[in-house]
Amino acid sequence: MKHDPAAPLLDLIAGARRRLVADPAPAALAEHLADARSSLDLLAGETGPLVDVGSGAGFPGIPILLDRPDLTGVLLESRATRCGHLAAAVAACGLADRVTVVNARAEAHAAGDGREAFGIAVARALAPPPVAIELCLPLLRPGGLLVLHAGAVDRAGAEAAAAALGGAVEALRPVAGFERRSHLAVRKTGPTPAGFPRRVGLAAREPIVRGGG
Repeated sequence: MKHDPAAPLLDLIAGARRRLVADPAPAALAEHLADARSSLDLLAGETGPLVDVGSGAGFPGIPILLDRPDLTGVLLESRATRCGHLAAAVAACGLADRVTVVNARAEAHAAGDGREAFGIAVARALAPPPVAIELCLPLLRPGGLLVLHAGAVDRAGAEAAAAALGGAVEALRPVAGFERRSHLAVRKTGPTPAGFPRRVGLAAREPIVRGGG
């Protein structure tokens, strides 16, 4: 059987003292891996760098970066303990030459070096779609693509949030093989409007669009 380059990531999660995913059993980890890779077709032809916002245990960013060796990337994570795991996973998976772990909130990173610095943004279970759009789009350069691995999505709410942040919904589709899972793809159509990103935590407390998934 062909060796999976993501195997070291799964081994680290399974062996971690602190639980990194709800269920670290092999079958559950295989589902995490399949979910991460399920958006690769949406990213075909897109150029980096890539940022995985709220990378957590490393999904979906690490499997995508392993399967796209042409991309450099940043795993953006606000929790220092998770950053330690991510750094170990980057090293174990042989990604240290092209992937960096950054310990920061999305709002803070987008207000500094990360502002409009990326061609691809991905996130899984980050926040309701309108909130996730506000957190991620300021990190993308115009023309870049955001792909959210989400649950149910209210398209109208997502479209309103995207429009407010200089983007447009390009695709919303179910994820084959998963119940109640969706991919939401948002294209960055113009510069981030003045006033964004708002200060840390405000997107979640006062979303620009209520509802939306």
